Amino acid sequence: MQLRKRVIESIFKRNFASYFSGVLGYLFIVVFVVIGGALAFNARFFTSNTPDLDQLTQWYPVLLLFFIPAVTMSVWAEEKKMGTDELLFTLPATEKEILLGKYLAVVAVYSVALIFSMAHLFVLMYLGNPDWGLIATTYFGYWIAGAALLSAGMLASLLTANMTVAFVVGIVLCSIPVFIGDLGNMIGLGDTLNRFSLAEQFRDFGMGVVPLSGIFYFFGLTVLTLYLNYVVMT
Repeated sequence: MQLRKRVIESIFKRNFASYFSGVLGYLFIVVFVVIGGALAFNARFFTSNTPDLDQLTQWYPVLLLFFIPAVTMSVWAEEKKMGTDELLFTLPATEKEILLGKYLAVVAVYSVALIFSMAHLFVLMYLGNPDWGLIATTYFGYWIAGAALLSAGMLASLLTANMTVAFVVGIVLCSIPVFIGDLGNMIGLGDTLNRFSLAEQFRDFGMGVVPLSGIFYFFGLTVLTLYLNYVVMT
């Protein structure tokens, strides 16, 4: 069945608006920007005397580990808690359209958070002359990595009606691609598992390179976890 843009757009608007209907959504974005700033402009940043986001890039996968589940924990869990999930599936929309609408909504929320985090760039401009090509690839890496983990966070929310449980399960699921390289090093499979590590695939973007392997990795991770969402839904 062909996906209907109008239906996906309606679900997208509903979920995007609901995220900002309370204070919590704004609070998460403020915390994301503040913590990002603290990680970006730490003591090592000032000793290196280079106007870049290397310090933030180093810690960004860990930051996503907590921020992504915070964004996605209510996507399905709140629907189940309020009983609106049954109403949602009675609408003239397919499971795929509902899934894509919700996914695009959380991607939009994450994109808004990234836009606000660009306040860091004013600090870089004040302190020096940043390489804008490097900044562009770095932020693209931030966006594509977050977009991939969002689908994993949605899967966690789909498994429970409790938002706290969804947050914890989301951290567990997102930690798999974040820490799989460290696990490989512990069990002697570092060379094999490092290639599946989010940090490893993410590193090139922070160096001013947009590798095809990295794009395929994040796209593949997104497709896989969205498919798992669909399987659980049906």
